[in-house]
Amino acid sequence: MSSSADNMNEVTRMGDLYDFYGALLTERQRQIIEMYHVEDWSLSEIAESLSITRQAVHDQLRRAGEQLEQYEAVLQLRAAARAQQEAWSKLMRVWAKVRHELSAASQMEMDAAFASMDRTLPGFIGGEVDA
Repeated sequence: MSSSADNMNEVTRMGDLYDFYGALLTERQRQIIEMYHVEDWSLSEIAESLSITRQAVHDQLRRAGEQLEQYEAVLQLRAAARAQQEAWSKLMRVWAKVRHELSAASQMEMDAAFASMDRTLPGFIGGEVDA
């Protein structure tokens, strides 16, 4: 895998972890992560904006990333969300294969139940969770 793909996977992973655990970070850590990962500011731009050194920004990002990884190691929310997404995808593939075997009324009832579940899952999953 190229370093560009590795970097993209790391950015995606950090975004996922931030979605799940960002509220557990300090306000300053959240601010720096959002500036860096969401708004795409450079370390120097963040440092200037917050009147701190570039090294302090780097250290804050590293520590916040380590904390997010520790939360995931213990709580496993990202891993659970990935498993939930995979199970949901499998269920929908099976449903597509067997739905024609039910009556139209049963199909509509199942479609409504799936739609209801589909509306609740994004809140649990926390956004896109990539492999």
